Amino acid sequence: MALSEAQGLLRIAAADLETAIASSDPSVFREGAWGFWLQQAVEKALKAWLIQLGEEDPPLTHDLRRLLRLLDGCGAQASGWKDLGVLTVYAVQFRYDADPTPLGLDRPALNQRVNALLLHVEWQLRLSSEPPQA
Repeated sequence: MALSEAQGLLRIAAADLETAIASSDPSVFREGAWGFWLQQAVEKALKAWLIQLGEEDPPLTHDLRRLLRLLDGCGAQASGWKDLGVLTVYAVQFRYDADPTPLGLDRPALNQRVNALLLHVEWQLRLSSEPPQA
């Protein structure tokens, strides 16, 4: 069975999360590298959720706060994930700043939080693909 666009995005988000988790050791990986992959996982998961809700072309943006507002506007009640908006800075700013000031975020805790988001979006996709019960 072919994956839907939303399922495909969620699969890529899971791979991005795996990369973030693998780069969680601050003695080996700078915060910007870890944060970039984590931000990418969140961005793709939120876009998958938007697609599932009928948004055929989610905006070409890295702004997680904007995507969360769009989800709320679709009735998704995504405000419970607004804490992940802090990761937006890793999408562009940290990649192009030669000497960024680290945010000192709790990498394991955020990895777990993003994993929870991916599981939530996966659940949303499953709910939308189940046939209505009579």
